[in-house]
Amino acid sequence: MYYAVLKGEAGDSARRAFGVGNEIARAIEYMSSRLDTPITIDDTATQVGMSRAVFHRKFKQATMMSPIQFVKAMRLNKAAMKIAGGTTVNEAALEVGYVSSSQFSREFKRMYGRSPKQWTQAWAESI
Repeated sequence: MYYAVLKGEAGDSARRAFGVGNEIARAIEYMSSRLDTPITIDDTATQVGMSRAVFHRKFKQATMMSPIQFVKAMRLNKAAMKIAGGTTVNEAALEVGYVSSSQFSREFKRMYGRSPKQWTQAWAESI
C-alpha cells in the first residue's frame, strides 16, 4: 500500500512529507498498527501533537486522501492480502475492524470493482 501511494500521483508530496520525525509518517504508523480497532481523527491528531483541523489539512495535503479514506484503503488492502492468503472473507473483514460483512463487501467492491467473492475467484484464476 505504501509503495502504491509513493509511486502514484501523490508520490512527490508524500515522499517530502514522510521525512524523519514527520507527524504524518508517525500518524500513518499509528493508524496502520491499529487497523483492527476504531480509529478517530481526534485520537490520531492528539497522538502526533496537532489539532484536528491542522492534522486533517496536512494529512490530505501529504497523501491526497482524508485520514478516514486512507484508513479505509489500508483496511481493505490488508483484508485483500488476507483473503489472498486463504482467510475467509468474513474472517478478513473482522480482522481489519469491520463489524458488518455487508458494509465490508460494499466498500471492497467500491475499491476493487468486484465483490470479495468475485475478486477471490479472479485472483485464484490468475495464479
